[in-house]
Amino acid sequence: MSDWCHNRLEITGKSALIGIMEEWITGEAVPLYRHAVMRSIKLFLAGCGGLLRPVKTESFTPFPGLMQSGTGLGTPANMAFDQWLGLLRRDVPLDGEHLRTIERIYHQSGIDAIRWESIPEVSRRHIARLIEERYADWFGVATLSREIDPGQCWERLSQLPERAQPCDMLQIIPSRLAAELNGTGGLLAGMSTASSLYCRQYGMEWPAGHNVSWQREGLSSIKLEFDSAWFPPAGELVAALSSTFDCEIRHWYSEPVHELDGYDCYDRGDHVCSAEATIDELDDDRPGLHLVPAAEPGEPKTGSSVNRTVQA
Repeated sequence: MSDWCHNRLEITGKSALIGIMEEWITGEAVPLYRHAVMRSIKLFLAGCGGLLRPVKTESFTPFPGLMQSGTGLGTPANMAFDQWLGLLRRDVPLDGEHLRTIERIYHQSGIDAIRWESIPEVSRRHIARLIEERYADWFGVATLSREIDPGQCWERLSQLPERAQPCDMLQIIPSRLAAELNGTGGLLAGMSTASSLYCRQYGMEWPAGHNVSWQREGLSSIKLEFDSAWFPPAGELVAALSSTFDCEIRHWYSEPVHELDGYDCYDRGDHVCSAEATIDELDDDRPGLHLVPAAEPGEPKTGSSVNRTVQA
């Protein structure tokens, strides 16, 4: 069980961009990276089942089974698959350029038109085994049931989500293709797992907001609160959020179990200042988060000066 870190962000910026940020906070922004991951899972399964074969690539060390059917003819579908295999080998970031490339490759492969019933039996067995083994990672649900319907899963990979998670951090800093397919590990040997990448890149094992609440304050500001497991988001992530929406973000965080409290300010992607933070009670018994200016080297720390008080 995780210890939750509470995060409070005061955000000030241009009204138009603050409006777009609302869509990100609420999950209304379409998760295009998730579309690319689902497309790639289907391409991966098609390769393992021999439905698609690379034209030039002869081996894939992280998962040799992807090449068990050997190379194929230089058809548009196989050429597209070979190109996608190159993206997987390089573990490319799921940024705008690569999202568009994966979408083009997917349609060129023609795999979307292949129904489960039309797949040869031998290929279906290979694909079904992989779906059962990777079900929790690829479909986001852990189950003890043996009643996994691989045909239904195959079709689900064509049903792209229109909503993201609230405060989806993968929409701020791109994740990577191989890590997303690898999930918790055990699939692609020698390549990063998703959880390892998330901790390194986002500072969060689950890079999305939990228990999200927010309030628009005027045209140009928002107060946002959410919880994150164990730690606050990485400073690089909050800086990227500030840069993406061209705004100032004042970020307070507190994880009381391990006495982890602090404050950072970012302006248009730049880190402006830091301070320690302590939790006190306001006069009306509501919790408040108070800043304690960080001491200069060689100076004693003092809590006598309070720069700002935030009411929870």
